[in-house]
Amino acid sequence: MKEKDQKKANQETVSEPMSLSKQRKMERKQEIARQKRNAAIGKVVSIVVIAALCVGVVSFAGYKIYRSITRVKPSSDYSAMLEDNGMIKNVTASDYVTLCDYKNLTIPFSEVEYTDEELEEEIASLVEDKAALSETSDKVIEDGDKINIDYVGSIDGVEFEGGSTNGEGDDVTIGAGLMIDDFEEQMIGHKVGDEFIIQVTFPEEYSSNTELAGKDATFSITINGIYIAPEFDDAFVTEFLSDYASTAEEYKTYLKETNYKENLRNWIATYLLENSTVNSYPEEYMEHMKSLQKYEDEANYEYMAQIYTSYYGYNPYKNFEGYVGMSEAKYDKTLYETVQTQANQELIYQAAFEQEGLSVTEDDAVAYMVESGYTQDDYTESVETYGLGYVMQPMIAIAVIDAIAETATVQ
Repeated sequence: MKEKDQKKANQETVSEPMSLSKQRKMERKQEIARQKRNAAIGKVVSIVVIAALCVGVVSFAGYKIYRSITRVKPSSDYSAMLEDNGMIKNVTASDYVTLCDYKNLTIPFSEVEYTDEELEEEIASLVEDKAALSETSDKVIEDGDKINIDYVGSIDGVEFEGGSTNGEGDDVTIGAGLMIDDFEEQMIGHKVGDEFIIQVTFPEEYSSNTELAGKDATFSITINGIYIAPEFDDAFVTEFLSDYASTAEEYKTYLKETNYKENLRNWIATYLLENSTVNSYPEEYMEHMKSLQKYEDEANYEYMAQIYTSYYGYNPYKNFEGYVGMSEAKYDKTLYETVQTQANQELIYQAAFEQEGLSVTEDDAVAYMVESGYTQDDYTESVETYGLGYVMQPMIAIAVIDAIAETATVQ
């Protein structure tokens, strides 16, 4: 037993270093395997990262390509898609529009009438525009009167900044509400030459000058004059309205006829546009209209930025996107819907124009502009600025409305 035990012990003693050697080999194999695995993982990660970067680059490049395609390019060529007679180029509008039945319309007179009340209001507005300042009138000031005053404001006996006209006079219309509460009303009952004191209280929230907010103030008032409107008579018409009439009654007749005709035109236009349907849109023309709209919006932005910079020393919009309140990409997407209303009108009018076999000439356009108070030079300048097609396009609508009016009955 002892020999066996000793032999076994000797065997175990011999086998122990072999196990350590084997273990070290295994460890080396495992380390090599681990290094290979890590290298493989690193390679995969690198590939993934590179792939992600490639996707990002491709996505960015793709977006740039996408925006280069979808970006609406502004255009100031208003007549680019119009024939010289105002018709849309290469478009038969009847293919896109279902017209309503506009023949032999019956129109309620009450919906197109130009009333006596409207006539009197327009005449009153005319004479008020020609009112002249009188410094001798003994008229008592009433609500609605326009007067010229000087004033000096003070709080606790001390004049405050901005509270005086400095003798330069200021026009005030009683009841307009442009002065602080109860200021204008205290002019009522006074006359030219009156000097008096009024008491007012500035609003609790007075943004024009927060130091005055909620304070009581005293104003020394001097009435310099009152604006007196002339009488609407033959002399008034001769002086100011001779292009339209020679007497007051003739001008009233002119107002009634022109405004009735305008009301009738508006009624017909509304009926035609609201009851006809645009089924689809010519894409090339829509792209053109989007470009025009963007040009006008950018021009408006530049104008407003210039105004703010000139008067206030800064541009509150900072850029075009600030002006429209969205990114340019989003703005471009909204343009299609923006121009649809105008496109609807142009297509419907042209469809009716085609259906009726109508025509218009440059002489018609000149005559219409002159009738509207413009001149031949205005017409020429418009053509130079916008192109003949754009100037002629409104004549299509006028021709259509006139044609419908001829068959309509007003009762």
